[in-house]
Amino acid sequence: KKMIQNKQDLAFYIVADRIMNGYPAKCSLLSKIKETKVIGGGKTIIMNYLSHLRRYAYYYNAHKRTFSWNSVMMAYEHYKVAKLGIKCGFSIGHNSIGYGVVIPHYGTIVVNDNARIGNFAVLHTCTCIAGGNKVIGEGLYLSTGSQIVGSLKLGDGVTVAAHSLVNKSFDNNILLAGAPCVVKNGNYSVWYVRDGEEYINRVELVNQVRKEIYK
Repeated sequence: KKMIQNKQDLAFYIVADRIMNGYPAKCSLLSKIKETKVIGGGKTIIMNYLSHLRRYAYYYNAHKRTFSWNSVMMAYEHYKVAKLGIKCGFSIGHNSIGYGVVIPHYGTIVVNDNARIGNFAVLHTCTCIAGGNKVIGEGLYLSTGSQIVGSLKLGDGVTVAAHSLVNKSFDNNILLAGAPCVVKNGNYSVWYVRDGEEYINRVELVNQVRKEIYK
């Protein structure tokens, strides 16, 4: 499924990513300068990567076989994604992850093109989602050093503990740990509820912006 299919989708995905990563929804040149000073250069690079990844997805999904302006923009955005991906250590499929993704730190993150991950996912460093087709629900929390491999399905609100290996399907709202993983808690809150009011407010703001953009 193509996640970003039109300009409305593109605008919303970029704004949702910004909000969930602690940025203001609107991005001006002045705010970019302030963000670099206040939030930090490393975090700014991550946000730039995500923005170009979303734009590449838009132009890729809109691309026709005949040469057009979309072809030029697609090539440019692909270049930017590749360049920033090397700096950050990211290799993420352009149609693989829903809106509002949170990447707290730069470092190795791999998500293959065949993965379909829901909204509001958190990807920590040294994580890998690869090998086979995957359908993963909303609110995934993938802790440092964890892997999700093979063809499988995961429900909403799945948290994977550090250095764990997920190699089979599981249901909603659980904590997984171990290699291979087992269910450590079968009634575990989704990460943005568990981690405090700040993140609940961000999710609510994203939902509010979504209504405004698609009204």
